[in-house]
Amino acid sequence: LYWAQMAAEPEIAAHLGSRFDHVLVDEYQDTNTAQYMWLRLLAQRPNAGRSASSDSAEGRKPDRASEPLRGPRGGPAPAGAEQPVSVNICCVGDDDQSIYGWRGAEVDNILRFDKDFPGATIIRLERNYRSTAHILGAASHLIAHNEGRLGKTLFTDRDDPEDDKVHVHAAWDSEEDARAIGDAIEAYQRQKHNLNDMAILVRASFQMRAFEDRFITLGLNYRVIGGPRFYG
Repeated sequence: LYWAQMAAEPEIAAHLGSRFDHVLVDEYQDTNTAQYMWLRLLAQRPNAGRSASSDSAEGRKPDRASEPLRGPRGGPAPAGAEQPVSVNICCVGDDDQSIYGWRGAEVDNILRFDKDFPGATIIRLERNYRSTAHILGAASHLIAHNEGRLGKTLFTDRDDPEDDKVHVHAAWDSEEDARAIGDAIEAYQRQKHNLNDMAILVRASFQMRAFEDRFITLGLNYRVIGGPRFYG
């Protein structure tokens, strides 16, 4: 474990940390415990003659320099860790988009960010540029049922009352789902809508098979983007 070696040999963290004044992390909600500890060790490098006032001049509060290094669960830092001087870090993420818990991602990393880095400036990016108000409202209402969220109020300038609303259809299985989608596509075609204006999003490529079976039965032309076709 690379971060464990850094924790056991502080001079490694000091050497790496001395190379960077700024550390930027994207998709912070998807970091795992090892990545989190690596970041803490790198961002809070041992004091190498850099004063708290110099950190303050770079936008950090002086009390950041005296913050003790903590483990991933709030416990004490590994033995041998020295008193740190903070490096400027910038983490970007969204706790509502944490989907990799199955491979070790710890959403708690972003939930406790303000406690791990007290005095850090928190900037909320709440304007949505992609979705209509109907889509945003439905998504926000659904995710609000999640526990342990930071919470946010999303908004969009794309607030057109004429935009289509979100419809929810519950199917018994993938075959029933494919039949319902196929029927809807045929209905749109009768209304003179173009197939090029329709798309089906799936979580995993194997879910496309039922749709392909149905489209072949109905004689609907289709193409798969980002994955293989079951029937080449």
